[in-house]
Amino acid sequence: MKTLIIYFSQTGYTKKAAERIRDGITAAGGQCELVSLEKVNVKSLAGYDLVGLGCPVFYYQEPYHIRDFIDALPELKGKLWFVFASHGSVLGITLNSMAEHLKKKGVTVIGYFDMYADASAPFIPHPTTTTGHPDEIDLERGKVFGREIVPRWERISQGDLSLIPEPAPVDEEWVKSAEMFSRELVGNIMPPLTINKELCTGCGQCEDSCPVQGIDVGTNPPRIQNPCIHCCFCVEVCPVMAIEGDYEMVASMNPGHYARLRVALDKAAARGEFRWLVDFDKLDFDDYMYKQWEKERK
Repeated sequence: MKTLIIYFSQTGYTKKAAERIRDGITAAGGQCELVSLEKVNVKSLAGYDLVGLGCPVFYYQEPYHIRDFIDALPELKGKLWFVFASHGSVLGITLNSMAEHLKKKGVTVIGYFDMYADASAPFIPHPTTTTGHPDEIDLERGKVFGREIVPRWERISQGDLSLIPEPAPVDEEWVKSAEMFSRELVGNIMPPLTINKELCTGCGQCEDSCPVQGIDVGTNPPRIQNPCIHCCFCVEVCPVMAIEGDYEMVASMNPGHYARLRVALDKAAARGEFRWLVDFDKLDFDDYMYKQWEKERK
């Protein structure tokens, strides 16, 4: 079985999940290659017996450019894929949406895997609800998933369609949240970013880290957020805090937002799907990540 796993990863957690799934596939006798999204050769996809696609969760759904990637794929009728994601707190519609868009390309999705991971954004507190994840227990689940997908692929390939799983149902609350956080709405509520030319050293880390090539520090004025998926990773990687934004408004929403997340995580813990590794009551909503980065780098 020739497998390709495609991943989009910024902080490295989705890549770790991809690596463990690969380890499980190879342990079960399959062949498996890893490739990051920006390096994938779309023309080669039809040559694989099984393809996996993984990403982090943004705004209760797959990142906007992941959906664009799927929608731009050629027809892949009869091909077998699996989807996976790393996420802080709530998976939302991510895997369901990816599967739905892949099915429009003729793909049959035969596996779903998700993993809790530490969250990172300028406007959230840290530690956050899922700090400490993924640990070895989480990562081992990825390897188990990889081992199990091999015999499932074999039997489905031989015609046993009863083994094709359905994605897990999503609470209506998170379906509505994902629908609300459209590309347009997020673009309107997220603070616009600017590059402070007096601080910018021209190192290029922000350009290199932008998944949609939306930054050019060499132009006058520097180009940023054109286009943008609102991941804010450029802010995180800038070593001199030259990428600036006003996060006070979105940060002020944290207490109410996190109250919803706590309910969801408590339910997941009761089902045995989540383990609390932090004390929620000790989260400091006044000390969000951008303030911490400022203290560290200035």
